[in-house]
Amino acid sequence: MTGHDPELFDELMREERRRARPATGRRVVAGLVAFGVLMLAGGLAYRAANRGEQLPEGTAHGLDVTAGQCFWSPTGTGEVDVLLRSCTEGHTAEAFAVLPLPEGADAPYQATLDRCTAAAHPISGARVQVMTPHLQSSEHQAVCYYRFGAEMTTPAR
Repeated sequence: MTGHDPELFDELMREERRRARPATGRRVVAGLVAFGVLMLAGGLAYRAANRGEQLPEGTAHGLDVTAGQCFWSPTGTGEVDVLLRSCTEGHTAEAFAVLPLPEGADAPYQATLDRCTAAAHPISGARVQVMTPHLQSSEHQAVCYYRFGAEMTTPAR
């Protein structure tokens, strides 16, 4: 005998495979559970991103802002949540108009911004900006607002 027994080797390998199978099965189950948790978290995040959820005190959906309300300006456009502020407290934006948008129509951003610009009064140190709904949104309005270059503590008008 040369030091190795093929039958013993085969038996050891079969035994090793039997022991390895449950571990592999556990990894598959753990992976499926992790995938399920991620899917659940994604679904909850999607629901939270959609309108209708309760926002923290002092915040509002940007498209729910009304003319005359002050807030911290969003960094981008589209449907965003904003931090409402009193116009006598520090703020960087003030809504001045809410424009109706036709149902089912795709109101291009530039055309909506042009409508806001036409409705605005010139204010030194302020840019005219607009919050518009996403294409899939059920909202049919845009919010025009002044975006100030510096923090304000008084109303624009």
